[in-house]
Amino acid sequence: MRIYCFIISFFVFCQSMNNHPELDWMSFETEHFIFYFHKETARSAVEASKVAELIYAPVTDLYGFYPSSKTAIIIKDTDDYSNGAAMFYDNKIEIWAKPMDFDLRGSHRWMQDVITHEFVHIIQIGAAMKFSQKIPAFYFQFIDYEDEKRDDVLYGYPNQIISFPIPGTSVPPWFAEGVAQYMYNKVNYDFWDSHR
Repeated sequence: MRIYCFIISFFVFCQSMNNHPELDWMSFETEHFIFYFHKETARSAVEASKVAELIYAPVTDLYGFYPSSKTAIIIKDTDDYSNGAAMFYDNKIEIWAKPMDFDLRGSHRWMQDVITHEFVHIIQIGAAMKFSQKIPAFYFQFIDYEDEKRDDVLYGYPNQIISFPIPGTSVPPWFAEGVAQYMYNKVNYDFWDSHR
């Protein structure tokens, strides 16, 4: 009986952990972006839209890459968490609106810093894609089986496995993070200081 209660509670809680049906989501568009936000992050969404349009031309011109559709930016403040995420295959950015300000990081302009950082990921990795957004990678694999002596067994155990991945992008994470951290000299939103 306990195992059934555990399984049921697992499925109930996993569906509601990051889902917030109480939020009233809204959206608006600018020339190059679509912003999704809930009522509590309206001010942050307006600030993010100004920053995003300001950095669009310098970043895209530097890489010579322009997204085929508007980049979606989701602004949310549902957790006590400050971060951003770039989903470059979806052309989507997710931003937690709470400012990140603590002793080891210093005082930086959060929205300017995180929007620039995540948008650089979208453009840099988009420019480095070898295939389309619908094909993240190819993966070739060869498996050979040992000869089976019994008539009632179709295959023997695998005795050779050769795997060869062909990734759709080849930007090392350390390089992508470093470049996104300090993009270009006219945006001094996240600078190296004595804290970092």
